[in-house]
Amino acid sequence: MKDLAAATGIPKSTILLYVNRGLLQQPLRPVANVAYYHPDCVQRIAFIRRIQSSHRLPLAAIKGLLKEMDRGKDINTLLDLQTLLFAREGEQHLDVEGLAVATGLSTDQIEALVVARLLVPLENGRFDREDVAVGKLLKTGLKLGFEFEELTFYPQLADQIVQREIELRRRHTQDLAFDEDAALTLEMTRVARGLRTYIIDRVMQRRLIKRRLKDDF
Repeated sequence: MKDLAAATGIPKSTILLYVNRGLLQQPLRPVANVAYYHPDCVQRIAFIRRIQSSHRLPLAAIKGLLKEMDRGKDINTLLDLQTLLFAREGEQHLDVEGLAVATGLSTDQIEALVVARLLVPLENGRFDREDVAVGKLLKTGLKLGFEFEELTFYPQLADQIVQREIELRRRHTQDLAFDEDAALTLEMTRVARGLRTYIIDRVMQRRLIKRRLKDDF
C-alpha cells in the first residue's frame, strides 16, 4: 500500500475506496496485515484520475469503462456516451447531512425521499448538485402541502419510459459490433433525452391551452 500510494500520489483511503468499489482488483494477502497490489494498479489509477479530471465521471461510470477495457474493447465512443449521461462540471458531493443543510429537508425526509425514489442519487449516500436542486423543489412541494405518496407516479412512469427506451435500443443494436453499438446508443440517447422533456412539456402546454380556451367560452 505504501509503495502504491507513493507511485500514484493518492492516499491510502482513496486506494481502498477504489478496491471496495471494484475499480481495482483485490490485493494478494499471503498473511495477515500484508497486501500485495498488482503493478497494473499504477496505470489503472492514473486512468481513473485522468477520466475524473477531464470528464467529471462518477466512479460507477468509470467502472463500466474499465470493465470494457479489460475485455479489450475500444472505449472512445463509450466514453462519449458515459460523459453525456454522467458528466457534471466541477462536481462536488454531499452526504445526507450536507444535503439537509443545502435543501432545508430533514435527514429523515431525505431518507424517505430516497426510499420513494423521488431523490435518486447515482451513488448511495452521495448527492450531487442535481440532487440538491430537486431536493429544494421537493422542499417547496412539501410547503405547498404535497405528500410524498402523491409524487411517486414520477418514478413509476420513468421506469416504464426507460424500459421502453432500453427495448428500442436493443432492437436496433442487438446485431451490431461493440463500437457500432456504442455509437448508435450515443445518438439514440441524445434523441431520447430531448424527446422526454419536449413531449411532456408540450402535452402539459396544450392541456393548459385547451383548458383556457374552454374557460374563455
